[in-house]
Amino acid sequence: MAGKTRNLILVNHPGGQSRQDLEEIAAKVVALAPEVDVHIAAHNATAAENGLPEEIWTRPSLTVSFRWPEKFRPKRGLVYTGRPVYKLKQLQIFQKAGLNVPRTIAYEFGRPLARNFWGEHVVMKPTVTEIASRGRFTYLLRTEAVAPLAPRLFPSEHPVRKGPVLVQKYVDTGEYATCYRVLTLFGEPLMCLLSRAKEKRPPLDAPDEVLLRSQVAANAQSRMINDLVAPPDILDYGRRVARTMAGVPLQGVDLIREEKTGKLYVLENNSGGNTWNFSSALAAESRQFISREERIAQFGAWDIAARVLTERVLKEAR
Repeated sequence: MAGKTRNLILVNHPGGQSRQDLEEIAAKVVALAPEVDVHIAAHNATAAENGLPEEIWTRPSLTVSFRWPEKFRPKRGLVYTGRPVYKLKQLQIFQKAGLNVPRTIAYEFGRPLARNFWGEHVVMKPTVTEIASRGRFTYLLRTEAVAPLAPRLFPSEHPVRKGPVLVQKYVDTGEYATCYRVLTLFGEPLMCLLSRAKEKRPPLDAPDEVLLRSQVAANAQSRMINDLVAPPDILDYGRRVARTMAGVPLQGVDLIREEKTGKLYVLENNSGGNTWNFSSALAAESRQFISREERIAQFGAWDIAARVLTERVLKEAR
């Protein structure tokens, strides 16, 4: 195509993000940089099956895929793609970068935990993606109760046991559990969502059975109230977290604020890329309350996405 000097290829995962979103962002990229030829490729088809003209591979290219593509492989150029990173590995990366993380281990069933090390309460949570992504099987427990109760909560045949079960020091965000999600593209916030539990947390001296029924997972959408917010320190911390894995283009950074101290902690960055909540199937329920259009308008997400993608392709296409 005359006048085009480089390619930007955006990889589409149906269910992960709508093609319409990518098309709208692509149009803004071309408006900013007419010399960029933008193509949208299906992740589960080869370059030829996507109908990409062979001549485009004579130009420097950059490919961006929010999730790992099944079949698509560009014939040249740098590729940025989402990829799952084990939660404990994430926390180690964050801690090394000087970020605050709650103390966390992969729990060894039967092992007693010391209150003077862990504090009075901990959270047990799964790492199996299809379970963890819905906030299921996440429990608040007294530290001394973990050893006797864990085998009951997660017997050996439980699906959660297909992966490690984490124990994490409890960070009290208040009577109503809260969490911030900062969605970043190449480190720039596109959206910031506050999730707040609908139900008040029971008193921390409540019996074990009461604590076990409390809501502590911020991604259990049916039990949360969501609002678009923009606290500057939350956005800045989200940027800092995203920079620790700069090769992962889309990150859904989950942060919590300790009520007593105001201290921020990072829980994870959801590096697998299934966090495009503007149109993903996973966020369909929450869009009944905050629409796609409201999310885009919060910061001007499409303009930000177009700007950062344009900067990347102009600097890094090869």
